[in-house]
Amino acid sequence: MNSFCKNKKQADYVKLIFLVIMFIFGLSFKASTGDYILLIVLMLIEFAFKIGFKYINSISYTISNKFYKNILNMLNIINFEFEFLFIYIFFDSIFEFNIKYLVGIIFGILVMSIIFFSLFVSLNLKYEVLTFRMANESDRESILEIYLEGAESLKADGVDQWQGRYVPSFKDIDEHLGIDLYVLEYHRKIVSTVCLVEGIDEDYENIKGKWNTSIPYISIHKVATSNKYKKQSFAKKMMSYIENLAKRKRMDLRIDTHKDNKKMRNFIISCGYKYTGEVVLQGELERLAYDKVIVK
Repeated sequence: MNSFCKNKKQADYVKLIFLVIMFIFGLSFKASTGDYILLIVLMLIEFAFKIGFKYINSISYTISNKFYKNILNMLNIINFEFEFLFIYIFFDSIFEFNIKYLVGIIFGILVMSIIFFSLFVSLNLKYEVLTFRMANESDRESILEIYLEGAESLKADGVDQWQGRYVPSFKDIDEHLGIDLYVLEYHRKIVSTVCLVEGIDEDYENIKGKWNTSIPYISIHKVATSNKYKKQSFAKKMMSYIENLAKRKRMDLRIDTHKDNKKMRNFIISCGYKYTGEVVLQGELERLAYDKVIVK
């Protein structure tokens, strides 16, 4: 968790204690009423920013990591300015530093930071939002390119998956196009793709183990991300889109992978899925099975 939201509850309690101390000292030293009002206003503005942060955090999977990190960095700077101004006003009300124009300068910097932050978000948001949609005819070549990259990566890792007669082709894509094949777009370029099969998956009916999920469910297949965007967590963001889709449809999620595909196994577990046993695909392909309960 980033520093903007770390221990914020404790920080808020400390500020309230500061206000009480100010009130007590004010009875003795006649602290300015304006200081009380300014501190309360600062707390209210910061509270509004916290609400905004929670909203941004809740939709973080819909924007690029770079944009998200830039937003967090700016929020941390603004938060530091809030904290500094609050502390200075608090101690100034007690010890009467009376440093000319300092509060006005800090407050001016804070206002400029908020304006810059607002402009940055409004100007970049439409370019940095990700789009998760069903694939169409014009996506065929991009999807195949991603699949073939994935097949090469698996081969390099020594994983016998998507190899030989199971190498992805246009035929595989066309079987799912317009039905259950989805893509994730960034800057109008396809960065990830996945098949989401709703209903009963016959290969999942006979499992050496036990599913934690119940019918109906969505089976997740053919997860792949372009090599150009591997380090930008697009696959994980796509999984968040899938979870939200499952929530709307009130369906649980199931997925499988090759036993030697350690990267995918770790990825699945990192997304909150639980190992359930082994399944056999197409009568011959042994796979490790995982699921995630969405409907509770």
